[in-house]
Amino acid sequence: MLVLETDRLQLRHIVPADFDELFRMNSDPEIMKYVGDGSVRNKEQMEQELEMLISHYTRKPGLGIWATVLKETNTFIGASGLVYYDDTPEIEIGYRMLKEYWNKGYATEAAFGLLKYGFETMGLKKLVSSAHPENLASRRVMEKIGMTYIHHCFQYGCIQAYYEITLEEYNGE
Repeated sequence: MLVLETDRLQLRHIVPADFDELFRMNSDPEIMKYVGDGSVRNKEQMEQELEMLISHYTRKPGLGIWATVLKETNTFIGASGLVYYDDTPEIEIGYRMLKEYWNKGYATEAAFGLLKYGFETMGLKKLVSSAHPENLASRRVMEKIGMTYIHHCFQYGCIQAYYEITLEEYNGE
């Protein structure tokens, strides 16, 4: 099911056929370097994660991690979405791309789409995001979409640079 569309991307529900590309992404040490403790997924872990990702759509309607695909070719390039921020009630913008799609503006484009979806479709009042302090590329994405750095915190089992944006800031008020 299609969730949202940007100029070059579509974000849609993850399906079992996405397993190989998800596994390729989540088993790559360079991609996973700044995700949690940096550990990669093995096939069994990825199978469990895939089930969890798919079940999320019915358990938490409107939220989830979605396959991020190129609109023109329907090529899987990563995953992005809106989920609860670790064990808090806040909603987080998250994104992860396959290496060959880094530095092409796709993460920023997906994040802008998620920002719009969160505020305009879901009616949220605030969105957050975080990254390892050393993950400058991810932090730049947050800044490009108008998020403000707030502080460092301990989430997902490690220190994170925490960012947020409110609906008022999004609307330019």
